[in-house]
Amino acid sequence: MSSIKLFIDSVKRIDNVIKRQTADLNHEDSMAQLPFPGNNMNWNLGHILVYRMRCLGFIDGVSNADPDEFAIYGAGSPPLTDNSQAIPLETLLERLDGASAQVIAALEAMPAERLSEIYDQERGQTVEDRLAFYLVFHETYHAGQLEPLRELGLARH
Repeated sequence: MSSIKLFIDSVKRIDNVIKRQTADLNHEDSMAQLPFPGNNMNWNLGHILVYRMRCLGFIDGVSNADPDEFAIYGAGSPPLTDNSQAIPLETLLERLDGASAQVIAALEAMPAERLSEIYDQERGQTVEDRLAFYLVFHETYHAGQLEPLRELGLARH
């Protein structure tokens, strides 16, 4: 299996997990806070979105996450507790679908040789290394957090 196909399949798998874990939830459910330090479902979905947009940039050399959204959903951002700062759940899900379509289309159009190009000279990381980290490990990690967050949201009903 080629790396490009692996990345496409991973995006599709994560999208299926997101759809299952967000079914029948509303925005308020996505904002439910854990009783210990950690981020809510809305933050996890926004986090996946902003990093998906960064991945699109690794592929097309142009795209990037919105800086204001990255400030809310990027690594190291404070816990998202303010409803007025959060992107509504329905909007997040629509934008994730759009980002998936963009990433998949860009991957399908990308020459395989691009994967071996150096992305980070200092670390010796290639485009493939970055995509493997973000589209496989990173997204899987955060998608795995959605199940208990779904239960937390459902407990509100």
